[in-house]
Amino acid sequence: MLQKKAKYFYLLFVIFLWSLYFFVSYQNFKNQKINTDIEVKKWDSILSVKNNLCQNKVLNNCLFADIYFYLHWPNKIIPGIYNFSGETLSWIFKQLQKWPPIKYVKFTILPGWTKFDIADRIAGLQQDLQDIFLKLVYDKKFIQSLQNQYPQLKKFWDLESVEGFLYPDTYFFKPSDLKSSLFPQLLIKTAVKNFINKTQTLDWHNPYNLSPYEVLIIASIVQKEEFNPQNKPLVADILIRRYLNHRKIGADWTLCYGLKVTSDKCKNYLYNKYLKDKSNPYNTRANFGLPPTPVSNPTLETIKGVLNPKKSPYRYYLHGKDWQIHFAKTANEHNLNKYKFLR
Repeated sequence: MLQKKAKYFYLLFVIFLWSLYFFVSYQNFKNQKINTDIEVKKWDSILSVKNNLCQNKVLNNCLFADIYFYLHWPNKIIPGIYNFSGETLSWIFKQLQKWPPIKYVKFTILPGWTKFDIADRIAGLQQDLQDIFLKLVYDKKFIQSLQNQYPQLKKFWDLESVEGFLYPDTYFFKPSDLKSSLFPQLLIKTAVKNFINKTQTLDWHNPYNLSPYEVLIIASIVQKEEFNPQNKPLVADILIRRYLNHRKIGADWTLCYGLKVTSDKCKNYLYNKYLKDKSNPYNTRANFGLPPTPVSNPTLETIKGVLNPKKSPYRYYLHGKDWQIHFAKTANEHNLNKYKFLR
């Protein structure tokens, strides 16, 4: 009799230990952190989702998965692509019954970027969109539609390009947008709208009576020539006086725009063969006047620097090997700066 009771006690103890082990293991299974993307197609059921997770070894115990999915069977799941990072099963079940959150992708236009820089960035996402973007920049009908949509653009008169209006900022798009042939158009419209918002309260009147488009062109040059905000109004004043006094602007960066090269390749072209080329309308070392269009996309801060130039006795400036700007009042002083800071 005692032996029989001992067997029952032993059996109950084993069942207890097994139940405890099962309970603890099941709790650990429920609380495991899952990192995965789940695509739910139109006719998928929660069972097919579970099978995919098991087959891909996202879930570490398919027996527990069967139990959990049976106990928490949802009324419906919504098709879409879900991204989970460190989430539990209970959280995943809740999300599968909602519309999937959109995972936005960043696209950044840096201050001073040109259309060639932006096109190069677009090519990194999808090569065939690069040409679409570059054509749209000069598309007259597209530009006219932008001016109709944003009447503030009409103050810039007959625009030949949207260069200068693609405001430097970080933009967020759906992944599907980046794969669409309409992405270049969407990017331009979004950046132009941002330009309008940033400049809508700006007073374009200035001491030198420059037109808004002249201001924008000069700001695009200043953006490429000087990065220090304190120096921008000084550089702007020098360039404006050169322009109004019918002297050559003499900014190296402008000629690269005419050569259709990205900013990081510009320095490879700053030598006599290109500096003396008058056939390049953007070469302000060889030609008088402003370039036909802006040569980069300036920030609001730079535009304000051109609208409020800081008058000074300086006529020249250069950047030394120390990356610092050095101003000069006379040609002799400028040549001395070349000797001191460029050797």
